[in-house]
Amino acid sequence: MSLNWLEINRVLEELPLEGAFLQNIRQSSYSHLIFEFHRPGRSFNLLISLDRNTLRLHKFTGREPSLPKPPRFTSYMRSRIKGARVLKAEQLGCDRIVRLDLKKGDNYDILYIRLWGGASNLILCTSDNRILDAFSRRPARKEVPGELYLPEEGGKPKKNLEARPLPEGFESYSAYLQEFYAGREETEDMDRLRERARKGLQIRENAVCVCLKNLEERLASYADEEIYRNRADILMSCLHLIKKGETSFTDEASGEKISLDSRKTAVENAQDLYKKASKASRGRELVEEEVQNQRLKLKSIEQKLAGLDEISDPEELKELAPREQTQEKKPVKTVPGLQFESGGFTLIVGRSAKENEELLSRHVRGNDYWLHTRDYPGAYVFVRRPKGKTIPLEVLLDAGNLALFYSKAKASGVADLYYTQVKYLRKPREGKRGLVLPTQEKNLHIKLEEERISRLKGIT
Repeated sequence: MSLNWLEINRVLEELPLEGAFLQNIRQSSYSHLIFEFHRPGRSFNLLISLDRNTLRLHKFTGREPSLPKPPRFTSYMRSRIKGARVLKAEQLGCDRIVRLDLKKGDNYDILYIRLWGGASNLILCTSDNRILDAFSRRPARKEVPGELYLPEEGGKPKKNLEARPLPEGFESYSAYLQEFYAGREETEDMDRLRERARKGLQIRENAVCVCLKNLEERLASYADEEIYRNRADILMSCLHLIKKGETSFTDEASGEKISLDSRKTAVENAQDLYKKASKASRGRELVEEEVQNQRLKLKSIEQKLAGLDEISDPEELKELAPREQTQEKKPVKTVPGLQFESGGFTLIVGRSAKENEELLSRHVRGNDYWLHTRDYPGAYVFVRRPKGKTIPLEVLLDAGNLALFYSKAKASGVADLYYTQVKYLRKPREGKRGLVLPTQEKNLHIKLEEERISRLKGIT
């Protein structure tokens, strides 16, 4: 609800604008400007809101932080009219346009404050109404520098239009308006935050659903594991029937025809099939684990969406909302493996030799930490260490639990780990992909804590 012309007059009657000096101009948001005035023995602030839903001006007694960098029009007003004296302040008839006549040195300027719902604006003009600049430049209305601005004064007021009465307990009309609009804007801000949070959660939900679909397609591609293994078993049981140089073999019992590499023996062909089966098995295990993680994430997002209307903390809503981009996006490097957050530190789990190799060569630095189970095969866990920060014990324990959870020692629930900085890892000459030898390592005994794993996975 915007102010009508009667309410604007009530505000102007309360404000001692004429004779006051404009000490400063601040902008606290895109639509809120604060003019700081001073006259002998008295200082006061005038808030001007150009927001379509809360168009108004009134005396302001609170403190709103300024924008880090003043926008174009605010900067121009500071250079042109800061320090000016208000010679006259009036509303033009009943048209919801306030005119401030300002004098600074030899400059005599006019600031028009137009509080129209569809075309609110601040227009700074010279004494002959030639536009110097405007808050919103509108070429279609000829509200641009250099054009002539001649607002029509007056206009017939709407019938039965009244000013809202001043409720008991308020010392001034401005005090009433400030409280009225503060509550309304707070509600609107929360509604906007909630919608942004809903959008952010829905984006995350869609991303997880797409990821799950891709993972399920990958799972289907690993369905040939048993076929490879059965074919290998057939070849091993029929070695005496297969000669080197043959391109295929047909099993009499099952009638299945198996393609062969003619350059290899039957044993070598069988070994190739066993390797394919083993690769499919390892891939299926990794993907099944990732499917479980993504389903847990999806469940967590769905729970947050369901409880979104109950959240009353704006900071919590800001955490859920997508971050606003203030500059062009830089290309983001895709980090392989699983990522977790712990106390402001990023933990990365490389679950295969390929992921470990890529992490070591492209995504971790010398001062980052590396953890791995002793005497058991398992994942590499990396702790990214920001410059100048020491890794807390709790973060190290989180990383250790992940290393245990993603290793063959998971079943026993306890294991010894070693950890060191990435710069102390050595790659053996002609070693397997992803293989490293640690130096200057330290020992860490870990007992698996399911609560830590659930917290890191975001399970609520």
